[in-house]
Amino acid sequence: MRNCILLLFLYLGTGISGLSANNLETIKGLIDKAQNDLYSAPDQASYNASEAIRQCTEDELTSDLKVQAMILYSRAKQLLGNFDVSIKNLYDAQQFVSPSNKLRTAQIQSLMARIYGKLGDYEKAINLNEQATAIFKAIGDSAGVAECYNERGIMHYSINEFQAAETFLQKALTINRNIKNLRGIAMNLNNMCLYQGDANKKLELIAEAITINKNLDSQWALGENYNNMGKQYYYNRQYDKALEALRKGYECAYKIGAQEVICDYYEYSSWVYAAIGEYKNAYTQQYQMYILSRRLQSSYKLRNIEQEIAFQHMNNQKHEAELQKQAYEIKLLKRNIWLIGSVLIFGFAACIFLYKWYKHKKNLQLIEAKYQLEQSERELSQLKLQQQEMELKNIQNKLDTSRQEVTNFAVFLQSRNELLDKIKEMVKEGFKMDSQTLLPHLKKINAFISQYQSGDKISNSILLSIEEKNKEFIMRLNDKHPNLTQGEKHLATLLRVNLSAKEISMLTGTTPKTINMNRYRLRKALNLSSDEDLVDYLQSF
Repeated sequence: MRNCILLLFLYLGTGISGLSANNLETIKGLIDKAQNDLYSAPDQASYNASEAIRQCTEDELTSDLKVQAMILYSRAKQLLGNFDVSIKNLYDAQQFVSPSNKLRTAQIQSLMARIYGKLGDYEKAINLNEQATAIFKAIGDSAGVAECYNERGIMHYSINEFQAAETFLQKALTINRNIKNLRGIAMNLNNMCLYQGDANKKLELIAEAITINKNLDSQWALGENYNNMGKQYYYNRQYDKALEALRKGYECAYKIGAQEVICDYYEYSSWVYAAIGEYKNAYTQQYQMYILSRRLQSSYKLRNIEQEIAFQHMNNQKHEAELQKQAYEIKLLKRNIWLIGSVLIFGFAACIFLYKWYKHKKNLQLIEAKYQLEQSERELSQLKLQQQEMELKNIQNKLDTSRQEVTNFAVFLQSRNELLDKIKEMVKEGFKMDSQTLLPHLKKINAFISQYQSGDKISNSILLSIEEKNKEFIMRLNDKHPNLTQGEKHLATLLRVNLSAKEISMLTGTTPKTINMNRYRLRKALNLSSDEDLVDYLQSF
């Protein structure tokens, strides 16, 4: 008899598993349809997602699919402006997410942050957004990070922090362009046109977003695009074009029932009508916006949802407590010889549970500690890299300064040589003068010479300055090539600051040909091949 009952249970279990397997493809198909219809027909997407949720069972095979469907259902309801149903569904979805499923956890937190932002609770919205961003970064989901940055930008826009909004939206746009996420790109471009700026540039951005969304048949996004286009035309005082763009946005939104987009249409239209003096129309639009926005952004709905969720959790706990109480009473009624054995088994099971729970908790703590350590190591690496960049920049600045000083002095020497040529001409003229005119002429020559007597001192001081600033370089060069002569070291120092052969010859009083010959000898002394550049080699020290 026992064997028959066991076989019956096995047969039923196999049938149930087979049923779940058969429904699996149907559920996946409904989820795919909901995903495809999300921005073009959110009503249809909501229906397909709800059907997928209904067909999911409580087994592990469909638990993740159920969470996916619930997330899509919440997205669709949020696009339709039904924020209370959307966020309640997200709270319900959390019960089916495995603690190890970081992706679904982050997706739910990101959507919750978006809805709390829509409802005006920005502190909670930013907190949830930061948690989701951290998880997406940890699992390497670039699209998720970009979506979080996009929502963070909208939050900062909503509290009039436009510079912070621009920063986050630019980050999101950069990521989406890198991964070629067209829908994300269009969304970022659209949101960058929410606030005032260079109207012509903003209109170019929104035109690109409209082109992308038309190709994707994203009606909800097109409604937003045309609304923001009208907004930018309003800022640019092109009121006829603003009304035309807003009308197109309203048509797209009305077609799919996007209440939030319609609310934006009412608000922006009232601005335009007020600007052109049609105050009656402006008042009508403003009143329509007020009625619709109260329905969309009621804080009472949010509080009622949170209270309902808390009440549901309390009822579940109460029900569990009652079941435990009943089980305990049944056990008390069945006091018999099996009592001691049952207590022992229960105690053993509790010990195993506590052991596993403790081990699981320790594993989570270890993962968190590893994550924090990796973050610290990453920050340390970035700091070291920045420090190295600063050091290289300082070295380059020193080299540029030395080069400038020597170049300036070379120019001075050139001007001095020109002066000496002039003095020679004046001396030649003196040979032709008589004794009376010769003495004043010699005094004039003497004045010219006295005026530039300090030239050699300046040249020596600049050469000494170059050697002083490159003292460490000379020490490193001497360690690697101890057989170099003093003249070769001196030439290496001047070449290291990028001085040409002509400039060095002007400083040292030799000809460029001699300097080129000395360069050749220096290359041989350094054992450089013909492919290696002498200056690059010297600057590598």
